[in-house]
Amino acid sequence: MIGNLVKHIIQQIPLAMGNRFIRILLLLLISSHSIAQTSFNELVSSANLNLKEKNYKAAADQFKKALEIQPDDTVALQGVIKCYTLSEDYKNAQRYADIALGKFPTYPEFHLLQGIIYNLKGNHEEAISAFSHALELKPSNRTSVQILMNRASAEIRLDNFTDALADYNAAMELDPRNTSIYTYRGLVNFRLGFYIDAVNDYTNAIDLEPNSALTYYNRGMTYLKLSEKQKACADFHMACKLGDMNACKMILTECGGR
Repeated sequence: MIGNLVKHIIQQIPLAMGNRFIRILLLLLISSHSIAQTSFNELVSSANLNLKEKNYKAAADQFKKALEIQPDDTVALQGVIKCYTLSEDYKNAQRYADIALGKFPTYPEFHLLQGIIYNLKGNHEEAISAFSHALELKPSNRTSVQILMNRASAEIRLDNFTDALADYNAAMELDPRNTSIYTYRGLVNFRLGFYIDAVNDYTNAIDLEPNSALTYYNRGMTYLKLSEKQKACADFHMACKLGDMNACKMILTECGGR
């Protein structure tokens, strides 16, 4: 429509003026696009800031406004899905996930987000299916780690600790200095009765994050299973010092209050 209007106007003016007029119109069109792009970037930047500060409603509204400017932007789509997921509005989170997957069916990040929504809603088998499909799409190593950890979480909720362990092992190969992988794999090894492996995982997690009260507590509980009370009590004391009240109680019940 704009092209026809330009053509009609140009036919009414001399050639030299017509060329000048075309350049002016092009500058106006480029300027208009730049304004829209600036507005989009500002909305996304502000939305990400609100998301970081847990202002989920404000962030969601800004991501949606950004999508009105660029409906196919993957960053804005991911942002609005995350906002609704974190605010536990799973209906809208799923709605935007469906929209995103309709536009980008081979985008592994959207299958990851859909799996997270399923997992949070208690649909763990559907979550595992979504995560598995995401892995089939050959995501980056960083995204693969997230997918594997989330799939392991769904498997744990189904008491499928063997598959969860396999997923944590695979994630560890991709990211060997990830504290969360050591921590959660330690929990799985504990549930499977692999107490020495669990202690090793917790020890590695503590090496990477030495102020984690929960990890000291978990290692202390594992030492109890290995009948190593002295080591367990040392961990309970450290966990209690770091603020874990369950560890403080264990000092009273297992360590004679000392």
